[in-house]
Amino acid sequence: MKKIFAVLFVSLLILSCKQDQNGEAISYSITFDKDNIKVAKVKVEFTPKDSILFMDHGATNFDKGWATFIYNIKAVNDEGEPVELEEIPGAKWKINAPLHEKIVLTYDVHLDHEDYEWDGGIDGVAYTTDRGVFYTGRTLFIMNGEQRKNITVDFKLPPNWRVTTPWKNIKAVASSYLVRDNTDLANAMIFAGTHKEISLKRDDFEFVFALGTTEIINEEAIFQSLAEGVLDYYIELMGGIPRPSPDSPFKKMVVVISSHPSITDGEVIGNNISILIQKDADQFSKTISRFIFAHEFFHLWNGKSFRPDSENGEWFKEGLTNYYTLKALHHIGFLTDETYLDFLSNFFYKRYHDDNGLGRLAMANGEEKHEHWGLVYGGGMLAGIAQDMLIRDATNNAKSMDDLMRSLFNKYGNSNDDYTLEELKIMMSELSGIEQTEFFNSYVSGTEKIPIDSYLTLAGLDANIDNGNLIISKKEHQTQQQRKIMEGLFGQLKSER
Repeated sequence: MKKIFAVLFVSLLILSCKQDQNGEAISYSITFDKDNIKVAKVKVEFTPKDSILFMDHGATNFDKGWATFIYNIKAVNDEGEPVELEEIPGAKWKINAPLHEKIVLTYDVHLDHEDYEWDGGIDGVAYTTDRGVFYTGRTLFIMNGEQRKNITVDFKLPPNWRVTTPWKNIKAVASSYLVRDNTDLANAMIFAGTHKEISLKRDDFEFVFALGTTEIINEEAIFQSLAEGVLDYYIELMGGIPRPSPDSPFKKMVVVISSHPSITDGEVIGNNISILIQKDADQFSKTISRFIFAHEFFHLWNGKSFRPDSENGEWFKEGLTNYYTLKALHHIGFLTDETYLDFLSNFFYKRYHDDNGLGRLAMANGEEKHEHWGLVYGGGMLAGIAQDMLIRDATNNAKSMDDLMRSLFNKYGNSNDDYTLEELKIMMSELSGIEQTEFFNSYVSGTEKIPIDSYLTLAGLDANIDNGNLIISKKEHQTQQQRKIMEGLFGQLKSER
């Protein structure tokens, strides 16, 4: 009798789990028509977890948010009977039906986003190209259930089309994917069309590039070489592939690169990158586009694998990422010694010097980083360079900022813990053997201007400030230590010495 009861209990438990899984599941089907590419038809099948349908936050310049671009929204129950949907503010709809009944929701997304101005640019929204369509997940998906996990997405594609997403592919079906949660759904970047896809794998990490226009596809070899060079430089520098927090795991990222008639810009959403490059761009625009790409790449380590515990560390996250981006681009030969120094002085120092927050705000005020890019991003970079020069000079180039980055990666990678501003100060003091409280009080938490020219002289450079401009050149005669420090400034690693 006890055995019969035990078997019955286990059977009921399994049945209950299956029912829970079925209740959790939600499936999306997205249909694209090459003859009408500005409309995506979406079908969603699910059992409601609550009575609210919603889209991700954003598009705040519209009263209806992302719902501005949603048309023909309808719902039926499992028996095909209409379900009433009541539109409510905030890109939401209320379901007027019992929660235990399965629902089939259908709607169209009109890709009219390019008809409007966007504060962050169209690169983080949705657009068409001569090769297909680009969507961010937040523009495409209506969701239900804040904590929903069991999500599948299937694409119905025209002949010869493919789709690039950051999700795990269901092997049996080429265009079907498993999505971890609503966050990964909304933060996705999706390109569907006749574009070119490049996949780079390092260990169990995959970087997927979607080249979204003919102009970019024609430069495929250039972008592949750039991506491989920057990626391998970062892996060697840090000592391994990214190790994100267990709360935000990812093994794949998507980088979408397309040309644009008039702008060069970039956007990051979640772990994915969108870059637009102006057609027939000049060399400066090309440099900016490569810089955006390499900058966001390094955030997989500095920002995703280890993070500041508050906004007072944003100067380090963004500024040091700028520094290592320049190093990476020099290392792969995209920047020469001269163009590196020119970019440092005529772009970064110029933005720092001209920021109207300089002298009245501290770069540790990370909440100001978007309004004061020059102070936080540029100033953070200069602070990182100053410390690197100081550490290298004090240790005969035996130690550097590279050691600090690797220490943070080893300590905080694959953990949910974060570093503090005080910890950065202590680590820099220990590396150089010189107490750095005054430096932090003056230039990081304080409002004094960093005398970057005096620090650059440690690398055998002639540097001076003239009428707000940083003038840099190599000294004709350098000591051996100065030459080694300069090589470190340009990105040479210990393994290359």
